[in-house]
Amino acid sequence: MSESYAVLPVTDEVRAWLASVGCARPRIDGKTLSLLQLKQVISSLDGVSSIWGSGRIQDGHLRSSSGSETTVIVGKPGTGSEPCEFHFRGGEPELIELVVREIARHAGPQVIYAHSGTFIKVIGETGAGA
Repeated sequence: MSESYAVLPVTDEVRAWLASVGCARPRIDGKTLSLLQLKQVISSLDGVSSIWGSGRIQDGHLRSSSGSETTVIVGKPGTGSEPCEFHFRGGEPELIELVVREIARHAGPQVIYAHSGTFIKVIGETGAGA
């Protein structure tokens, strides 16, 4: 079974959770992207191609030039500028981190965590404050 990785923008609630598990806490908040923004961020990555579904299922399959792959599962695509909900299913953590690093450049600090609880990583500005 493939691992799933959620992505959360840093908020006060996420900061408190990070403190409880001993992770660095960014001082600034992140935000959630709309589906259009997410697609734009991913399409801006050198060496990463994406194929997106249309209609009701808007999931995306990502592939890097090195052969790494992952799938972006869009749970709630939203409309227009509304935030979308998404997570990554399967694939190599390096590709997922590359994508989330680019999201953080546009939307502020983000947290990646494995649904299994085996992996938590803060991407973006971090500091000791809450």
